[in-house]
Amino acid sequence: MKKVLIFGTIVTIFGLIGLASAAGVPFDTLQYNFQVAGGGGGSRATLDGVNVEVFGDDFADKILSPSDYSADVTALNTTANLDETRFGEVSSWTSINLSGRPKTVAADKAFLNHGAGSTALARYEMAAYLVSLYSVGQGNDAANNEIQESIWTLMDPTADRGAPNPDHVDPTSYLEQAVTWYETMNTAGNRSKLNSFLGGFEIVSPTNMKFKKGLGTGGFQEDIAQITHPAPDLVGDVAGVNRQIVATPEPRSGSWILGGLFGAAAFLLPRVRKVSS
Repeated sequence: MKKVLIFGTIVTIFGLIGLASAAGVPFDTLQYNFQVAGGGGGSRATLDGVNVEVFGDDFADKILSPSDYSADVTALNTTANLDETRFGEVSSWTSINLSGRPKTVAADKAFLNHGAGSTALARYEMAAYLVSLYSVGQGNDAANNEIQESIWTLMDPTADRGAPNPDHVDPTSYLEQAVTWYETMNTAGNRSKLNSFLGGFEIVSPTNMKFKKGLGTGGFQEDIAQITHPAPDLVGDVAGVNRQIVATPEPRSGSWILGGLFGAAAFLLPRVRKVSS
């Protein structure tokens, strides 16, 4: 009798957690407050009730503000599971061409097109770094447009037929900066710092995506949510880094469910023992 009741409690707990995860979390855009060329930029939003700033990494889909959505949320770190993201399964990216000094350009192109920078996780990590360089208060200025173009260039699968460049800017300088940052941070000595930086970002993806040839299609534009702003030593001494304070994240709904159910289980187990005796 005792074993049956305990097993049933555990099954119920994990079943409810699974249902909560499958349904996604509420993602409500509030105001399109950061518009750059071509409809890029980002919005103020709430993600599972937490105030965040979100920035588009996806040029092929649209997002409305204000609007209410349901989202899958992927926490960024150096071992992140990207199964619920739009670009996590992409294995073929549009070739990136850079301008400038031949030797530097050749090394960076090799890194981005064939080397460590050609994986989906590395590109999401570099996109988060580029998001940290935005100056939201400046809006549609040259630097922000170059940063947006750099993100679109990074997150450009061959299936999407080339990133748009509405303001005709050259993303080379920010792409090279992202490469330098990644190569510096993604080392054994700096891995903990890299994870500290990535802990301030989450990938917000539509729950109703369908996957076709490794690319998620359908639903709203995927975003990178900036939960906290990184310390200067994790970004580098970069002019124009946005230091705006945002709300500290609260526990996600799944965590509340988990804590509540385990609390209920702890209350019930003494009763189970009493009945068994």
